[in-house]
Formats: sequence, C-alpha cells, structure tokens
Amino acid sequence: MKRITASLLIVFTLLSCKKEERNPYLDIKISEEIPEIPYKQLKYKIKLPDTVRVNGIYKATIEFESDFDKIIDPLQVGGLVLKDSIKSRLVYFYQFQHIKSPMKSNEDLILKDSAFVLNKKFDIDSIVFKETGEFVFCGLIKDEIMYNHYNSKGIRDSVHFDRRMQQIFKKVVVIE
Repeated sequence: MKRITASLLIVFTLLSCKKEERNPYLDIKISEEIPEIPYKQLKYKIKLPDTVRVNGIYKATIEFESDFDKIIDPLQVGGLVLKDSIKSRLVYFYQFQHIKSPMKSNEDLILKDSAFVLNKKFDIDSIVFKETGEFVFCGLIKDEIMYNHYNSKGIRDSVHFDRRMQQIFKKVVVIE
C-alpha cells in the first residue's frame, strides 16, 4: 500500500508541475525623448489670408519639414502601409477654435478637429470666422516616431518613442 501511495504521489507531483513559460515582452523597456523647448521643433509655412470676411469659407495650406523625414515616411492611413517593421511614424494635425487677439498666455485652447497628415504639405478646409475683429488661427502638428530594438536572439527588448511638435499661430483680421 505504501508503494502505491508513493507511486501515485510521485506521478501526481510530476504531472502537476508546469513548466513556467516566460513572456519575452514583459521586460521591454520604453523610453521617450522630451525636448527642452516644447512645440517649436518643426519648420513650417502657412498660407492663409491675413484679412478675411465674416462667414467666408477659407482654406489654409500648411507645409512642414521634420528631422524624421530622413528616417521614414509617415504611415499611409487608408491602407495602413507598413514599409518597415522596426520603426513607424504617424503625423497628426490638431485644429483649435479661433481665439480673439491678443492671446493670453494662460488661455485654454479648445480642440475643434484632428486628422492624420499624409504629406508634408496639406490643406485645412472650411475655415470660418463668425464675427469681426482680430483672431488667431491655432493649430498643432505632432510628428511621432517609434523605434523597436531587438536583442541578439531576435526578441524585441525595447521601444523608443520620439516626437516633434509645432504650434501654429496665424493672426487674421476679420472684416464685414
């Protein structure tokens, strides 16, 4: 009887032990570079009239340059084209509601719209100013890149995010 109990105990012990499988992605390190001067990191040009009419519909054209242009093109959102499995890049444009000029330094911006940017030159349609006076057109370009790093065994061991942001302010006079 002791042999049967001991045999069952050994078999039970061997069968109940599970081999612990370690998830290789638990130790991934994530890093991010935060620049000293936020929101002034891209070169840009904006084409929007200095003087517009109340309730007129206008279009702004923005063209920008980024350090990341030399590394990889932005993802093409429609088909989500991923040309490089080690790094990826997304560019966003945030449009805020117009603010009466002069702007106050502590004034809150209210988000009006956002979109992915697919080219270094893009248009913002349907810009309307509903009252006369001096206003500021407000926007923000956010260019974000992600790098995956792999160890010698081919397992991803870290992810690095880097971003560049540019505030866009354009003073506009609105007339009747």
